[in-house]
Amino acid sequence: MKDVGSKKLEVSPFGLQVSKAIRSEMGIHRMSGRELAKTIGRGETYVRQRVADEKEWALSDISKICEAWDMSPEELISKAAQ
Repeated sequence: MKDVGSKKLEVSPFGLQVSKAIRSEMGIHRMSGRELAKTIGRGETYVRQRVADEKEWALSDISKICEAWDMSPEELISKAAQ
């Protein structure tokens, strides 16, 4: 969560679904958070916070993740909606 004044921004319900789909795909691809961070050019802490549903994934991250897994963002989003 991010502090904005006295309010904390929570991960949206859709963001939680996307994160769940990413975790599922990480398992399918046998990819650790460390490996995912390296793949998308982000730090381990950055990825860990998103995998743990503490922060939202950026659209650019989702695009890079899908490219690495040879799937379209639409495929990931459709899995998120299931």
